[in-house]
Amino acid sequence: MAEENLAGGCAVELTASLLGYLESACASDDRLGALMRYALLPGGKLLRPLLLLETVAALDGDPVAALPAAAALEMLHAATLVHDDIIDQDALRRGRPSVAARFGRADALVGGDAMMCAALGQARALRSSGYDADRALQVLEVISTAAVEVSRGQMMEADLVGRMDCAIAEYLRMVRLKTGSLLDAATRVATVLTDAGEPHSRALARFADHLGVAFQMQDDLLPYADDAGAAGKPALSDLRNRRPTLPVLIAFRNAAPRQRRMLQDLWRRPAEDAQHALAELLETGGALHAARATATEHLTAALTALDDLPPGRHRDHLAAMAGRLAARRS
Repeated sequence: MAEENLAGGCAVELTASLLGYLESACASDDRLGALMRYALLPGGKLLRPLLLLETVAALDGDPVAALPAAAALEMLHAATLVHDDIIDQDALRRGRPSVAARFGRADALVGGDAMMCAALGQARALRSSGYDADRALQVLEVISTAAVEVSRGQMMEADLVGRMDCAIAEYLRMVRLKTGSLLDAATRVATVLTDAGEPHSRALARFADHLGVAFQMQDDLLPYADDAGAAGKPALSDLRNRRPTLPVLIAFRNAAPRQRRMLQDLWRRPAEDAQHALAELLETGGALHAARATATEHLTAALTALDDLPPGRHRDHLAAMAGRLAARRS
């Protein structure tokens, strides 16, 4: 990322911090250390930890001191990806073999658990950055709560598998848990570290809520994008696992009985056989357009929430990051 902003500079330090932790915690010939390095580095876009750092800066805090918390959030996120790929049996992540494909499912499961524990250790390390014990404990509570909420969302998603009749409200509740929890944790940690007042905390809660929903809706739309293969993970994963994504739910809700039967028939077919016909049905029936419009509404609401933060370049960076987060292709 070429733009010169504070979090952009911290991305290098954050990556170094993660690598330093892994090198100090695990011997170079240790299999667990190798697995964790593979899962974490080179990192993706580090959007969640950078969101935390930019929010700290926007609230006049010290993002460098907040690096342990950002590292904790990235470790937790990486752990959830490892577990997701095991559940979904996906062999690709970030354009290369998933951790499960590279190290085996058993080691991937253990490695994901280890990274969750390591995340809590990183939160505790805030003491070394100058924060008092009470502040570090508050951050630990936010991150551990987010880990539980992500897990709850994952189980809720499993309950919704195969359900085209799932209500949009159920889908949104699942999304706010599974996808939104870590984005919410990023802003909550920032408010804890900066002693943010109630107005700023409420604004950031609204921002994270709408951004998390927009983020997942964009993810639901990736298989139908022209460059779906650039997503870095299997484009057919949702369809293969019969996951109720927003375009499918909208299409089923709005369809006449005959179209509903067609949708159900496509969902029962192998994903490779059904993808093209399903995409055509979602496009011609207006479901893709409606899903894109809904994602845009939530992104707009997220950006509007930022109006209640102090104006300045870091608030502008948050808005720019939100735009990239919701319009991502990997």
